[in-house]
Amino acid sequence: MLVNISRSDSSPLCGMSSPTAWQELRERFVGDWRVAHLSGYVLAGGMVIPMQPSPETETMSIWLLGEDLLLDHPEMTEPMAVTLADEGRWVIEIDHPKIPEPVLTPDDAVLAWAGDCDQEDLPRLVGRGDVSMAGAVMDMTLRMLPVDMDTIYAILEIEGAAQGQYVIARRVVWLNRVGE
Repeated sequence: MLVNISRSDSSPLCGMSSPTAWQELRERFVGDWRVAHLSGYVLAGGMVIPMQPSPETETMSIWLLGEDLLLDHPEMTEPMAVTLADEGRWVIEIDHPKIPEPVLTPDDAVLAWAGDCDQEDLPRLVGRGDVSMAGAVMDMTLRMLPVDMDTIYAILEIEGAAQGQYVIARRVVWLNRVGE
């Protein structure tokens, strides 16, 4: 799967990482988004199972309900609230010798799509919820880094017990606004 790349010198979202800026911006992300799952891995029982990019795209919806920005996906057990992340710089750490390098790190995505902007100057969002997988309900965290108004780089992480094993799955995800 190819991801639509459009290079700019700096994203219009650069400098919009404050809570005040996010309150003004968040409604612009309302709508339907195409979800492209890039490569990743599953760590289960000490084994690493690589995940190839998915050739299929899915659709996810984002909407405002009062003050809350919510997103929904068919595999989620309920809509997920998305908030401005209160976390340090996002890096992808490889803590197992067989875990593959990510196809794209947060800093790579920012450099390619947001130009000379630092990732911490962009609005970084995090949502936590549950997803139904392999016959079990697991914890899901989605860290989203909007690089422009129509493109969001994300890291999807799913953790939980399934079929007697503790499982961690991570992959890079691209969201592109439907119609763009």
